[in-house]
Amino acid sequence: MDRPLALIFDIGTQSTRGLLFDKQGNLVHKTQVSEDFFVLGEDGRAEKDTLSLYDGVVKVCRLIRNEAPQLLEDVVAVSVTSIRNTTVFLDAEGNPTRNTILWLDKREVDCPDPLPAFNRFLYFLVGMSESVRVFRKTSYTNWVRVNQPDIWAKTAKVVVPSTYVNFRLTGNLTESNAGVACKIPFDYKKRCWQTKRGLTYPVFGTPIDKMCDLVNPGEILGYITERCSKETGLRQGLPVVASGTDKGCESLGVGAVTSNVASISLGTASSVEICTDKYVEPEAFMPAYPSVVMGKWNPEIQIFRGFWMVSWFREQFALYEQKEAEETGEKVERILDRKLSNVPVGSHGLILQPLWGPGLKNPEAKGSMIGFTDVHDREYMYRAIIEGLCYGLLDGLNNMQTRAKIQVDRVGVSGGGSQSDVICQILSDVVGKPVYRVQTHETSGLGAAMISFVGVNQFKDLDEALKSMRHVKDEFVPNAADHKIYHEYYNRVYRRMYRYMRPLYDELYDILGEKCK
Repeated sequence: MDRPLALIFDIGTQSTRGLLFDKQGNLVHKTQVSEDFFVLGEDGRAEKDTLSLYDGVVKVCRLIRNEAPQLLEDVVAVSVTSIRNTTVFLDAEGNPTRNTILWLDKREVDCPDPLPAFNRFLYFLVGMSESVRVFRKTSYTNWVRVNQPDIWAKTAKVVVPSTYVNFRLTGNLTESNAGVACKIPFDYKKRCWQTKRGLTYPVFGTPIDKMCDLVNPGEILGYITERCSKETGLRQGLPVVASGTDKGCESLGVGAVTSNVASISLGTASSVEICTDKYVEPEAFMPAYPSVVMGKWNPEIQIFRGFWMVSWFREQFALYEQKEAEETGEKVERILDRKLSNVPVGSHGLILQPLWGPGLKNPEAKGSMIGFTDVHDREYMYRAIIEGLCYGLLDGLNNMQTRAKIQVDRVGVSGGGSQSDVICQILSDVVGKPVYRVQTHETSGLGAAMISFVGVNQFKDLDEALKSMRHVKDEFVPNAADHKIYHEYYNRVYRRMYRYMRPLYDELYDILGEKCK
């Protein structure tokens, strides 16, 4: 064995990545397989063939075998990290009973069975009634239970994508307690399933016997089976280590494991996470996720459409740049980066609020852009999108710092948007804090690799793994003059936009009804 490697399967919405890391944090090899998901009807349903979750892993392994077969011989541990709030339905043998429902699915359900009177009284007492109503209405398990009772009757287990893949790898239906982030009865504070006496247990309509086994991050949850070995080429008996969700592993990958460092993901769903030593809800009645570091939590605020808006802009408004990219061979993103630098800080008062995908707490919200004048063009609009996303992330960070009573002084950044120097500098100028990148933007895989190496005793603990595997590559320091401009726009305009726009959002919601979802 030349050098020990960790093989990470990172399962996303539209692709599966196979990432091979060594103990110095080098991304030795990357293979990616694209997969389809389905948007069903006009009500925003989004599903995926459950079998494709494991098929993507098999395809990735076969590609690695073809491209770099010697690397598989050096793998000492495997781990799976995946997208969150995505629900997989399995029968007693572990076979899918229906398609997987993805996190961007917008279906809702009116449950005919009332919640227990005592629970309703408690929800009212603590001011949770509206949050519970929304959680129950948007729970995918409730939708299946009410609308597909025959399928629900066949469903023995409700799991997340990584659990299903773990099962296909090892034969064990087991998950990390830092890997559960889904609308099912999980106690995020205690890192275990709720009992029937749990406050929100009745909300999701899912009995505990439909849950899987849980282990701590870093524990071996099983070993590659003979059947899996034949399908993938992975060595039989290879240990599979429990890690966590993609965002949780990202936070570890950038080194956001203390309260003074935040992790910001500039991905399709953008987010800001902090790390706390005690359980602190990021917003009232919204859970803080268990960190992959035992004894810590990751409160998080998410912008659901995030840097998807950059793709949206490119497709709708950047036809000239796309043509230039075809002619020159340069990436569209690089061309757009140059255009960002042509626009003054603050986009001459053009301000965007990035509520293209409203959350559970503001279902009526819409995206908005104000401040148009005759000087504004496409380039201004593009920069306003980037700045608006940064304002939204700053808003979430400030709220969480207040609730957790902590002070963040550095930000680790990851995700596709983090590859742009211009975007990283704008983020630093908006939040007023140094922003840094590590050696790879595949930070979810990097964090999972750290956990994997610890799990098979290649490192004594995560601190040692972090020191060896995480390397700060670039740092962006806020420009004082630019931060002052952003500070004015953020405090005097952005923070007040939602409050003043909400009555209009309510009117739109009332007029459009089901169509506005």
